[in-house]
Formats: sequence, C-alpha cells, structure tokens
Amino acid sequence: MKRLLRYCWGLLFLFLFGKMEAQDPHFSQFYANPLYLSPSLAGATDGGRLVLNYRNQWPSISTAFSTYAISFDNFFSKFNSGIGFFLMQDKAGSAGLSTTNAAFQYSYNLMLSDTWQVVPAVEFMYGNKAIDFSKLEFGDEMAGGGASGAYDRLNNDQVHYIDLAASVFVYSSKYWVGLTVNHLAQPNFTFLGEEMRMPVKYTLFGGLNIWSEHKRRKGLNRSFSFSFRLQQQDNFNQADLGLYWHNDPIEVGVWYRGLPFGNDVPGSVNQDAIVALVAYNFGPFRMGYSYDITISGLGWQTAGAHELSVIFEFNQRGNLRLGGRRPAVPCSETANPLSSTTRRRKGRHRIF
Repeated sequence: MKRLLRYCWGLLFLFLFGKMEAQDPHFSQFYANPLYLSPSLAGATDGGRLVLNYRNQWPSISTAFSTYAISFDNFFSKFNSGIGFFLMQDKAGSAGLSTTNAAFQYSYNLMLSDTWQVVPAVEFMYGNKAIDFSKLEFGDEMAGGGASGAYDRLNNDQVHYIDLAASVFVYSSKYWVGLTVNHLAQPNFTFLGEEMRMPVKYTLFGGLNIWSEHKRRKGLNRSFSFSFRLQQQDNFNQADLGLYWHNDPIEVGVWYRGLPFGNDVPGSVNQDAIVALVAYNFGPFRMGYSYDITISGLGWQTAGAHELSVIFEFNQRGNLRLGGRRPAVPCSETANPLSSTTRRRKGRHRIF
C-alpha cells in the first residue's frame, strides 16, 4: 500500500510541476487568517494581533496536505499605518513537497469621509519550495524494476524566489470590499530546470452586516453578516459564499465553496465543499474550528478538511475609534472585533 501511495504521489508531482502551474494553499477560515487574505488587513485592529492557523486537508489520505501559518500585525496611530509579518508552510505528499513563504506587509489608512475609509497596502515575500527526490517512485520504476527515466528531468531539490503583492480595502461600519493581487512578480520556480511562472492571483472579497444589536448595560452583543470571496488564478476560479451569526462569546458560520458555472478547465471541481464554523471568544483570545464537508466527486473518501485558528489581540487602544476618526473593520470578529457604529458613540463595541 505504501509503495502504491509513493507511486501516486510521483504522478501527482509530475502533473503539478511538469505540465501546469501550481496553485496557492487554501484556508476556509479566511477572515481568521487576515494577512494571507489581504495585506490591507495588516493593522486592522487598534493595536497588536497574533494569529495561528492550521489546516489538515484530506486526513484519510496518508501525508496529504497540511498547512501551518503564523502572523503578527500592529497599528501605529502616529503614522496612521499598519505593518504585518506572515509565515506559512504547506506540506504535501510522502516526498515532503513543501512550500514556505515569509512576507512583510505595509498598509496606510486614508479617510474618505466620516464613515468610509480606504486602505492601500503592499507585500514583499520570500518563498522556498523543496522536495526529497529519494522518496519519489514513478511508474516505469515499478514496472521495470530499475531507475526511472523521470529522474533525469529533476535538476533542483530546492527553489528560491521573491514575490510581490498589492491590495486595496474600502469599508464603513456596515459594508466592506477588498481586492488583493498576488504574484505580481510572477516568480519562476521549477524542479525541472524549465521556466514555470506562478500565475497572477486575484482575490475579491467583501460583505455587509445585515443586522447588529449592541447594549452595553445588558452585555448584549450580537449580529448577523453575509460575506464572500472570489478567487481567480490562471484558468481556475472559485467562490466562497457564507453567513456568520455572532452572539458574544459564540460565533457560528456556514459557507458554500465552489463555482457551478464559469470554470474553463475541463474536469475542474465546480462543487467543492460546505464549510461549518464555530468559534469562541474569551477575553483577548478567539479560537475557531471549521470542517469542510466535501460535496465534490471525491465524496467522503477524503474525510474533508479540519481547520483551527487562534487569535490573540493585545495593547488595544479604544480611543482610536472615538469621533469616528478610524471606523473599525467590520468583516468579522476574526478581522477586527472593535467597532464604533456612529461618530458620537463613546466606547468600544463589537460589530461582528
């Protein structure tokens, strides 16, 4: 069985890095991984924020896909700017195929009006891809009992590259929309000694707070929100549509991921998953868990995907919200839990 799995991963390796351009890792809780979603969300809170993320995709398949991420960001009111640092590693397959990205982000806050704000941002990234060739096993090697001719095409076991990204984010206390453009440098990475450029990736995200209720004296804080994410990279497209219900300290959500129409790639997955989320807030911490229920042709054989997120906020300064000088990011409790829905509100309030 292990020999068969190594053979399958060898075929997958050649498919991904010999015939097509690779795609980026995926997180279902994208608002719980804000810096990966958009550099404009660096400094989205009123102080510092530390975020940890883990995703285990297709756990029933041995050594399938595991992704780890850690990020830190902080808002500097004196400069009206935010900075962020992001580190992510994605592992796949028995041959230890890994992708490691380290990024620095800078955002600047501009007031459009008393209630609207725009946040442009840039990102500089260093990337590394690595693989252990000795753990690969190809079809002709299994059939002939000798060395595979595929090894002759493998020139490097590590690839290093530099990349750039840019984003813009516009929001009020009720509506938000953002656009992120990744891989502006279109870095060349390949283990085959050929030119293989990472295609530019476009991410459009946004939403609205449908309803919210806040009563400080009663400790009431609840809201209902709709959100979306649309992604396009090369010929591949994907949509995420979902709803959040927040009743402090509990937050639940449900999402649909897929694209029933508009995919130009033959055989691509149009119906991907239904995602269920539950999160709990206690003090400056938030912990979230989500599970991807696979609705594609893969069915239950993959056992879906598990995802965990932990967010810790510190040195938060609520006076930045007073007078409407800096309206809060309303995306989600995970993006920024602090909000002042009117210019005259004196205090900090959760919007969603």
